[in-house]
Amino acid sequence: MSTLKNVLLSLFKPATGVDGAAASLKWLWIPLALVLMGSVAYKTVVSTPLSIVASQATAEALVKKQSAKMSDADRKEFEKATADSKTGPDVTAGSAIVSTSAMIFAVLGAVISILYIATFFFVAAKTWANPVAYTTMLSIATLCLIPHALRNIGQAIYMSATGVFLQHPGLGGLVAPASPLDPPGLPYAVLSQIDIWVVWGLVILFGALVSTTMGIGRKRAVTGMVTFVAITGILQAVPTLIAGAFLGSM
Repeated sequence: MSTLKNVLLSLFKPATGVDGAAASLKWLWIPLALVLMGSVAYKTVVSTPLSIVASQATAEALVKKQSAKMSDADRKEFEKATADSKTGPDVTAGSAIVSTSAMIFAVLGAVISILYIATFFFVAAKTWANPVAYTTMLSIATLCLIPHALRNIGQAIYMSATGVFLQHPGLGGLVAPASPLDPPGLPYAVLSQIDIWVVWGLVILFGALVSTTMGIGRKRAVTGMVTFVAITGILQAVPTLIAGAFLGSM
């Protein structure tokens, strides 16, 4: 019970909560990781069918765009082939495969996120001659991702209740292209990574790093956080920009 109270305290007073849960940090990452993966799985189950419908709408718009450039004969043949692919016997099976794949990759993505954060700051701590254990960093990493788990659950409940697919992550919807066929730009690639849940997670991470238990120090924590945010932002923006460049060339 004391550990649970310290975990909840860590969400609002990270340094105090982490110091209170210091003895539990060697194993705390296990239940926290299960919570995160469970939230990811729940959101994926709800969002995948809605995502498939949205993808089909985008594909149909793309088909119309491409067919407009064809001759009449080629257009009729192309539309016939497209219609046949929609009514084939494997459509249901294909949807099941998509749903299963989405579930696997979403959970795998959550695991990779935990390992990425833990490894990044474990290496940084070793660079600063801080004898922190890797399991402790795993607990800190999963702790700072708990706001993401809360976001996943909230969004899943919303999509389940309304049937509306939340297509744009973060603040990306503020600068999203008017048409799904228009390529997203750099502002979208940046803002889609930012929301209150991400900021909350970063605050927890910083507070944990400057706690007495971690002993990293404020200046080193600031340096590590700035480097982490910059590298992570670039890594996450590149796929969006590449996809946008590919879409714009079509």
